Amino acid sequence: MMRAFVIFSVILVHTLAFFDVQATPGSISNLGLDMLTMNFHFTRETFMLITGVVLFYTYYDRQHAILSFWRKRITLIAIPYVAWTAIYYAFEGTYVPGFSWAPAVLLPKFGASLLSANMFFLYFLMVSMQFYVLFPLALKFMKKVENHLGWVFAVSFVIEVAILYVNQVYIDPAQWKFSSPFINLLIHHRDELIFTYQFWFIAGAIISIKYAQIRDWVWSHTKLVLGAVVLMVLLLWATYFLTHQVFHFVDWIAVDTLQPIMVPYSLVVSIGLWFIGMKWARVRATANMRRTSRIIQFFGGVSFGIFLFQPLALHYTEAIDYHVHWHGFAHYLLIPFTAIGSYVLSAVGAYVVSKIPYLSYIVGEKTNLRRRVDKASATQTV
Repeated sequence: MMRAFVIFSVILVHTLAFFDVQATPGSISNLGLDMLTMNFHFTRETFMLITGVVLFYTYYDRQHAILSFWRKRITLIAIPYVAWTAIYYAFEGTYVPGFSWAPAVLLPKFGASLLSANMFFLYFLMVSMQFYVLFPLALKFMKKVENHLGWVFAVSFVIEVAILYVNQVYIDPAQWKFSSPFINLLIHHRDELIFTYQFWFIAGAIISIKYAQIRDWVWSHTKLVLGAVVLMVLLLWATYFLTHQVFHFVDWIAVDTLQPIMVPYSLVVSIGLWFIGMKWARVRATANMRRTSRIIQFFGGVSFGIFLFQPLALHYTEAIDYHVHWHGFAHYLLIPFTAIGSYVLSAVGAYVVSKIPYLSYIVGEKTNLRRRVDKASATQTV
């Protein structure tokens, strides 16, 4: 359930941003869309938290060969990364004016994109690959500090808040220039570096190590968890008004996901979603919920593919919005249409591709030809 909802929230963020840039700066619509966008800015952090939980839960007490781990994990994400970088370039060629297909122009840009993850939202895949590379070291580290997880959590949390404070208040890539090209490179690509998100993988590791205890605590403190979510939403809005109206930060900085308030906010919202997921797990098998459960399971199962297909789907749904060209309040009625339409289109695309041998790798699905052949042979025998 969490994956299905979070990936929809990802699309909703990009949909709201699309409508936000069309609003008059400083208008009620602009401020409202800014706040709504911030509400859903927990998505990348939640996905990284889930990744940390799943990997550490799977491998913490299990022997595994490092090379085998890297081959399995990195291959399943490196193939989509390279493939979708190429697909996005080809896609841009269909609508970007003056796009050059000349190899002398295209190949250097393609190579630079592979190194920088600058095509649409591929930063997430870049960060995930870095995490997979470092995971064996992270696993050893967490085992060494297993008796001091509280301190590890606190230190990691403080470091994360400090990193995002510097990012929000001091770092402006257009103005900051260091003598060291390496430092300039790190600053320019901070969105694609794992160290910018270190807290979420460490928090995921801690949740997996103490899974039963944390789960039971969350389950027994329902009012506290849900109350904390409401409180953090109010605090998030207050922070937005402080940064935007008092300190006069420009819009993109005031709503940026890489700011200090997003650390406690995203953590609390992720825990709240976990709690809702646990509640859902208890009722999803009931007769009146089976159809809804199958729908949620479908979207959750293709969430990775939805993430990759969404730039294409958003492009066409946003084009429809431009064509409809409604004005005033009616214009904002197109937001749910755009978000839901992009979500469904992306899911269908991901599902279809996942069923095509070999091509399925680009949405993170293995092709098991032996199983397909065995199934076909059994059918013929019958």
